[in-house]
Amino acid sequence: MIANGTSLQFTATGIYSDSTTQDITNQVTWSSDDLAVVTISNAASSEGLATSEGEGFAIIEATMIFGDAIIEVTAAEITSVDVTPINPVAADGTTLQFTATAIFSDASTQDVTDVASWSTDDGAIASIDVHGEATGEDPGATLVSASHLGTTGSTTLTVTQATLVSITVSPLTPSAARGTQVPFSANGAYTDGSTQDITNQVTWASDDTNIATVSNAAGTDGLADAVNVGTATIDATLGSVMGSTTLTVTAATLVSIAVTPVNPSLPDGLTVQFTATGTYTDSSEQDLTSQVTWASDRGSVARVSNVEGSEGLGTAVDPGVATISATLDRITGETDFTVTSAQLVSIAITPATSSIAKGFAEQLTATGTYTDGSEQDLTSSATWTSSEMTTAFVSNSAGSEGLTTALSEGTVTITASFDSVDATSSFTVTAATLVSIAITPERPVAAPLTTVQFTAMGTFSDSSSQDLTTQVSWTSSDPTVAIIFSVGSPQPGLATAAAPGNTTITATLSSVSVDTSMRVSSNP
Repeated sequence: MIANGTSLQFTATGIYSDSTTQDITNQVTWSSDDLAVVTISNAASSEGLATSEGEGFAIIEATMIFGDAIIEVTAAEITSVDVTPINPVAADGTTLQFTATAIFSDASTQDVTDVASWSTDDGAIASIDVHGEATGEDPGATLVSASHLGTTGSTTLTVTQATLVSITVSPLTPSAARGTQVPFSANGAYTDGSTQDITNQVTWASDDTNIATVSNAAGTDGLADAVNVGTATIDATLGSVMGSTTLTVTAATLVSIAVTPVNPSLPDGLTVQFTATGTYTDSSEQDLTSQVTWASDRGSVARVSNVEGSEGLGTAVDPGVATISATLDRITGETDFTVTSAQLVSIAITPATSSIAKGFAEQLTATGTYTDGSEQDLTSSATWTSSEMTTAFVSNSAGSEGLTTALSEGTVTITASFDSVDATSSFTVTAATLVSIAITPERPVAAPLTTVQFTAMGTFSDSSSQDLTTQVSWTSSDPTVAIIFSVGSPQPGLATAAAPGNTTITATLSSVSVDTSMRVSSNP
């Protein structure tokens, strides 16, 4: 269901006789049974993009083997556009991906990042492309705006004059069996102590492509292929700064594959992420989830994906038991996937009531209880809505479902809906201000190449407290001793010890800062 005048991207997934799946979006022929309601594209690079033309229902067909979907166009009107991340900071010369979410009068939301019109009010400070990726051009602050159907949302991007000091390549000194892959990431440390994920900005290289190659292709930046036995240095370079690590390729051969979780049981309609872990002749283990071929012996009961980006994602289709297998180099691992006929009885949102200061965010979770007494995490499956999105915005975007951001003072009702069952939570946005931040652990000591997870707990003027680990800006005073991931990274607050010495770890938010020391010992 989409609002009139908006677009929606469809994908077509082919299911084959051996129960494997494949993304065939750009291979099928797309059509709509009512072009006055919805049109759909077959043009290169936009296959499956449906555009609503008028209210009503239309059947969308993807023809190859055959598949169809029904799309309803509602009379809902766009009320606002939410641009995230909110008020980010980036170093000059780096890039930052923004997301635009349209909010409609029926409380529904839609990701319009790729169809919105993006702009900055000062192109000398930052430029932005048609997909919402901004590049810092010069120090200063500029308004980043996304406009869709005559409605505009904005946030402020601050570009600092910080310069790149060092690059840390992760994982540190990994070992991989010949014929497998290792995904590397690059984290940049800047003169102001901030850090930023620059995996897709650096130039990747291997000093010996006979042993290992590494990709610079969009979407697979930093993905290394272990080609032959030996050692290769993997470099990540941006400007005049380079970071390196060593990849050791072994002659170990695959002995077995373990598929986890073991023997999961889910009601139909839900999904589970399977992982394939390979054990080799040298007793090493490696995550092979994206390298194995996944299959289900009963596709009518459960499916499992081989589509890039969702490898191993299992979907419960109909009650029964299916065997899920993962195969690589003629080695197969299996587990049983039981799909039950249990029906959803209720949903509980945690926390049931929240009181959050304006400008801060809280992660809500949804737990479903079924007729067989089982409980399932529905946070990523439920549809989240807010009774007033201008007071508190709740996300339905992949990876941040249920994340609720306090925008203006007031009280709203947050609803999580799934399978015709609803649950509500009261969410109050207060005028409280941040008073202090406490960091734990205090003054940790770590060995080189190990990590420490810091947390930040905020105390507010109304005596409330909140975990701010994912919202504060984390910095390390000496990135050569330890670097720390900050806002926007996969693991904010995670520090990696690089070399012996002392550094100061700082957490900052809303002009409130707190420090703690971290010592890296000389002992491994």
